[in-house]
Amino acid sequence: MFTKMQLTQYTTLYRIGKPFKTGAVIVDLENKDFQQNDTIPYFQVEEKDNKINFIYNMSKEDVVYGLGETLGALNKRGKIYRFYNTDDPEHTPEKMSLYGSHPFMILDGKSTFGLFIDYPSEIIFDIGFTDKDILKITVPSKDFDLYIFDSDEKLSIIKEYFNLTGKPYIPPKWAFGFQQSRWSYFSEEEVRNVAKKFRETGIPCDVIYTDIDYMDSYKVFTINKEKFPNYEGMVKDLKEIGIKVIPILDPGVKIEKGYEMYEEGKDKGFFCVDENGNDFVAAVWPGATHFPNFLNSEVRRWWGKKYKLFTDMGIKGFWNDMNEPSIFYTPKGLDNLFELLKDLEENKENAGIEVFLARETLLNIANNPEDYRSFFHKLDDGSLINHDKVHNLYGFNMTKATADELKELNPNERYLLLSRSSYPGLHRIASIWMGDNKSWWEHMLVNIRMLQSLNMMGFFYTGADIGGFGADSSAELVIRWMELGAFTPFYRNHTALNTRPQEPWQFDEESLNIMRDIVRLRYAFIPYTYSEYMNSVKESVPFVKPLSFVFEGDRVKDIEDQYMYGDSLMVAPVHEQNKKGRYVHLPDVKWLNWTACKYGERNMKVYEPGDYYIQAYLNEIPLFIKENSLIVLSEPMNYVGEKDITELTVIGLVSDHAIYNYYDDDGTTYNFTKGEFGNLKIDITKVGKDFKIDVKPYDPANILKIKKIHFEIYDSDGSVIKKDMTL
Repeated sequence: MFTKMQLTQYTTLYRIGKPFKTGAVIVDLENKDFQQNDTIPYFQVEEKDNKINFIYNMSKEDVVYGLGETLGALNKRGKIYRFYNTDDPEHTPEKMSLYGSHPFMILDGKSTFGLFIDYPSEIIFDIGFTDKDILKITVPSKDFDLYIFDSDEKLSIIKEYFNLTGKPYIPPKWAFGFQQSRWSYFSEEEVRNVAKKFRETGIPCDVIYTDIDYMDSYKVFTINKEKFPNYEGMVKDLKEIGIKVIPILDPGVKIEKGYEMYEEGKDKGFFCVDENGNDFVAAVWPGATHFPNFLNSEVRRWWGKKYKLFTDMGIKGFWNDMNEPSIFYTPKGLDNLFELLKDLEENKENAGIEVFLARETLLNIANNPEDYRSFFHKLDDGSLINHDKVHNLYGFNMTKATADELKELNPNERYLLLSRSSYPGLHRIASIWMGDNKSWWEHMLVNIRMLQSLNMMGFFYTGADIGGFGADSSAELVIRWMELGAFTPFYRNHTALNTRPQEPWQFDEESLNIMRDIVRLRYAFIPYTYSEYMNSVKESVPFVKPLSFVFEGDRVKDIEDQYMYGDSLMVAPVHEQNKKGRYVHLPDVKWLNWTACKYGERNMKVYEPGDYYIQAYLNEIPLFIKENSLIVLSEPMNYVGEKDITELTVIGLVSDHAIYNYYDDDGTTYNFTKGEFGNLKIDITKVGKDFKIDVKPYDPANILKIKKIHFEIYDSDGSVIKKDMTL
């Protein structure tokens, strides 16, 4: 049934039929020699009802990791996951689908292996839900690729996956700064006032987003001239104070005569079509729209060139949304609802179940599976393919259109590029955020778990909407979430229409002061964050890692609300209401605890391995530096790049020997690929009661501006030695 090809020592491809070329894999598989194969390692394979099931008997100790943007525990056992990209703003625990599909998993236990299924439509992973010890994967097709990664090391499996699908995307350095958004800032004046408030309150900020209301009647690639009379001038003025403006863009093109995007797309045949060959109609924000056919390369070039409207203004980032694609309703769906309502009106005196049916029809009118089976894409070779068969690729190809054209416009410039919908391979060109979460404490835990799972997929630069997108948030929740967000790569406060504002100054003065300290601490950590991020990409190792990916033992496999942020720092956020601390597990080595949110204030304590209750008041977050590891800090700035970093502070717990490779580059170009970067190798050795410190610079492109380093090195007994070094 399958054909087999050995790609590397650890990676084997098993192919059935003629898979659609998704673009997920960067390895050239054309004209390769395949061999006949009847079995798949680890799995029993059964063919039933035109579906293929892969069945694995899990042992009690098996842990399942991966699957990216999914709800539930970090260990994926006990739940069903459906990979079919879905715009669902209600992220409740039973949901099987979200915006992205990432069918890559690692099973760690009696046997350890990885698996990736490259198939762009629905896949079901039943991981011990129907039967608690059975893993069952169902693919309703006989045309797909299945990759097995045969290694006992989880990080080696991930490295193999990256070799297959590509290294993670690298944003500009300023993208690691704080970002502020809201649905919506309704006018140019409001955006300018938000920017002004950040600078007046002394809270660092690098980005402000404009959501859908900057557009003219929600028409993509337009600007509402009444609300935003000088959008370009606003972009330039905010740039002067170090703030970048990022607009949102949606794929739906409003059906309106005289509207350039509509007229061009219609004339050139660039829209998806229905079964009769007519342009498919669905409703989103502007009302009736057509969907561009992004699976066609000519359409992608046409769409990508439209971003020049914004790049000519100096805009350096884009936010692609609603690209599952989201469908509010179709004319057919609306007709069905009206028919039910008509029957209900005619029989209102005896209405019973009819009311229930009408309610269910209304609830299910959006993103209805029947609608996705009702339109088609015209491919480059002229053939048609039903959207349902390639559904999970729509947002990927919309974002590919953006990324390809940005590379054409400015080939050596990095952009911040976000997509809501995703598929494997998108992590090479852009990243994602976690979508429409809620202002719930439970969603802080979702944030922590998903952050770790998405890093396994290559989405290193990711995070959730700080404070929660839907519902009203308390000051305490926003503060605790700001503390968590300070140690995630993507750090954006965003909330929805008709919810309580969440900008740091919207609460009491004490809360404002705490949030200012948190953001300033984030900026102090940017040298460490950026250095660790770039080193992680280079080494193909997740930037954020579960403890079980670093330390051995069954105990760490149970820890899902602590994570390694780079190689040196463990983060243990407080994510429960009214708590003044939390229990933490400290594995294997000694740890230096720094529980503070104010840069410059440090009350450090050394802990042996074990379980502890760590006090952390509202203005504190538990951070732990691993034994024989170092972190680097700088003075906070108002925005990334406001001034050169001339002084670094190095903090570490050194019981015998620690090395840190500090990396930096210009932060905006790809010149680092040509060797234009700087590196400081910081080497600290314990010698008696003192420390020998050696710093070796590598800086051929004159990137580093560091003149002085302040060392704060702790011994395993908690004593500290402070030294300064002039370079």
